[in-house]
Amino acid sequence: MQAAIDVLFGSTAMSPLGVALAWRSEPIALMILGELALAAALVTVAVLAARRLGGLESSSLRRLVLFAAGLGVLAQAVAIVVFWQPAYGVLGLARLAFGLLAAFAAVRFASGLMRRRDKDASDGRRLAQEADRDRRLVLELRESNAELERHVEARTRELVEAKDRFEAALAGSRITVATQDRDLRYRWVHNPPLGRNAEDLLGRSDADILPDDAAAQLNAVKFGVMNTGQPASTEIEAFDPARGRIWLRVHVSPHTVAGQAVEGVHSVVIDVTDERRRADMLEHVTQALAEANARFDTALGGSNISMFRQDRDLRYTWIHNPPPGISAEDFLGRDDEASLPEPAARALVPAKRRVMETGAPDRLEFALRVGDAVRWFDMRIEPLAERHRIVGLMSVAIDITDQKEHQQQMKVVMRELTHRSKNLLAVVQGIARQTAQTVEDLPTFVDRFGARLQALARAHDILVDESWRGASLDELIASQLGHVIEKADDRLDDRGERVMLKPEAAQNVALALHELATNAAKYGALSTPDGRIAVRWGLHEPEPADSGAAPTFEITWQERGGPPVAEPKRKGFGRLMIERLVPRAIDGTSELVFDPQGIRWTLRFPTEYLAEVTPRPDRATTPAVS
Repeated sequence: MQAAIDVLFGSTAMSPLGVALAWRSEPIALMILGELALAAALVTVAVLAARRLGGLESSSLRRLVLFAAGLGVLAQAVAIVVFWQPAYGVLGLARLAFGLLAAFAAVRFASGLMRRRDKDASDGRRLAQEADRDRRLVLELRESNAELERHVEARTRELVEAKDRFEAALAGSRITVATQDRDLRYRWVHNPPLGRNAEDLLGRSDADILPDDAAAQLNAVKFGVMNTGQPASTEIEAFDPARGRIWLRVHVSPHTVAGQAVEGVHSVVIDVTDERRRADMLEHVTQALAEANARFDTALGGSNISMFRQDRDLRYTWIHNPPPGISAEDFLGRDDEASLPEPAARALVPAKRRVMETGAPDRLEFALRVGDAVRWFDMRIEPLAERHRIVGLMSVAIDITDQKEHQQQMKVVMRELTHRSKNLLAVVQGIARQTAQTVEDLPTFVDRFGARLQALARAHDILVDESWRGASLDELIASQLGHVIEKADDRLDDRGERVMLKPEAAQNVALALHELATNAAKYGALSTPDGRIAVRWGLHEPEPADSGAAPTFEITWQERGGPPVAEPKRKGFGRLMIERLVPRAIDGTSELVFDPQGIRWTLRFPTEYLAEVTPRPDRATTPAVS
């Protein structure tokens, strides 16, 4: 043990290092400063290494490095001590331990560096893979953006085409399209009516533009559409400064955004003034066309408008709302000559080529056979331009078949009116001639001629009430005897089945009844308070000897209670009418008997002059003769 202590801490046999330096202060101080500088360097290197190792290893390696540095400092301290104390063993052990720990720390540090390099390499490969994936994602994103831009460009072209089609569809028609918010203030208007500009309507409501009653009617419909979400339609009357009173048909539908809540309404306003005026004109011509007039009022209720586009070779590229009986597939990709009948193609192709060449719109009417029917169309042709170059045509065709048919019906009505007017003038002329031949002075002529015209006019009133289908016999009797006796007067007894006489028979029977009533009032049964008149009518069966004869219709006039009757020596026009003119006009026969008890007149004529009886619930029929 003493030997080990001597080795470690020195012995008397060993001398301190200062002795070797002869205890000279200069070299001793210089060597001590060197040892201190080396110790400081060890501490600095250890601290820096420990901080550097913070990202490579755990805290154990850092403690190892610091501990090795501490041993190094200790060794340097012992190296300073050996100047005075020969502890060379301790110095050797300290430096050995420091060397071993430093070598071990260096090995650990090198291993950490290698692991860090491997980790950096792995991270580099991972980063390279991520960078490569990012590059692929960037390329895919660029391709997606390019595809999206192509889609946006295509959709933009479609929107431009839709706008062109929309404007072409409305350019040739009096149709307005508008959008209003929930307060019914206009947000967008195209092709405004009433001679206004779109800027005049934006931000305003119907109450600011239309009369109060029309605005109230529209508001009720539009608020109803917003509340129910269901479309609705109505018609209003308005005033156009340039055209005066006009009629507008308004179709209202709810306006929603992305299928959410209703944000307002869309309105399509169609000017139906021309149709209304045509309907009014037909109504004044005759009441017989009342049903046709009603159809005219709703002629454009559905706005039968077809739109289509053609390229420069006149091939159809787009069709919307083709007419009934026509399919879009029959036209797409084909031109007019391949898809239309030859007469229609011959009318349309030159006009379309002219629009392509001149760039000026054109309008024409043409007929097209659809199935077994021929439809008429009013077509407006517009050039379609892109980048200041005409690339095709946009056309709008409006079905005007109903208008054409109504024009034809009006011609038929006018011809019928002309025919009836001629017949009436012939009757009036005959009455005037015969009346003039049986009177001696003008006042008498005027009185008798005027009375007979009034009788004819009363018959015409009944015919007009029945739309010229015929006249009821009981109404004819009441009208022709009304100027001499009331129908409720018990001196008149008229009975028979309800029958309708055709217009020709009604006019002639009315004239005969007028002559009989006038004569009865002047000379017959109605000239005395006790006189009576009985009128009977019904079917008359032929005599058994006339087995092949058809039944006829019979009217009998019988007077009783008047002055005694004697046959007059002179035959006036009245007698001529009831005995000859009236029967001859309706292919019948008559018999006039001058019975002293009273005149009896019988008229028989074929049943073909009877019209179909129209039920009249507001009028009671007279009972049949038993």
